[in-house]
Amino acid sequence: MRKSPIALTILLLSLGFAQMAKADNIQTIASYNGTASYADPGPYQPPTVVGTFNILPGDTAVTISGTFGNAVVESTAGVNLFLGSIEVAQCIEYDPCWEGAEAGTPWSDTLTTAQIASLGTGVVPFSATQTSQYTIRLGVTTLDQASTTVPEPSSFLLLGTGLVGLVGSMKRKLLA
Repeated sequence: MRKSPIALTILLLSLGFAQMAKADNIQTIASYNGTASYADPGPYQPPTVVGTFNILPGDTAVTISGTFGNAVVESTAGVNLFLGSIEVAQCIEYDPCWEGAEAGTPWSDTLTTAQIASLGTGVVPFSATQTSQYTIRLGVTTLDQASTTVPEPSSFLLLGTGLVGLVGSMKRKLLA
């Protein structure tokens, strides 16, 4: 059984384009429990690096999310959360996320292209700055990244072979 040159060409083209598609990457940081319970007016727990994320070359979309509160305590002290120097979430004293309030209040932030660029590439700290009494409690924090992958030389070879085959097929049909 002979395969159609057009079918083979389409297969080669699709394999080449598949290598240049977007890729998703998900990173997580485990739940966090602050170092101690602090009374008002402080001083509170100093700014603390909770974990790190790796910003990849070619990232085009970055969303960071988590919960205020975790399995130990379902709420948190007042806290500002930062990815690098970018504030991504805030729990203010007496808001639903605050100590003794709602269970596991979710938060999320999608970074702009300019914010992604300002982070650069490589390891970026995720930190918490306490702003009120009690203990910082955070659930699992997730960084969801979409990036345009850089095609490998083999991708260009597949794409080029597919294009040459397509041109050859068309030329053969025109001459026939």
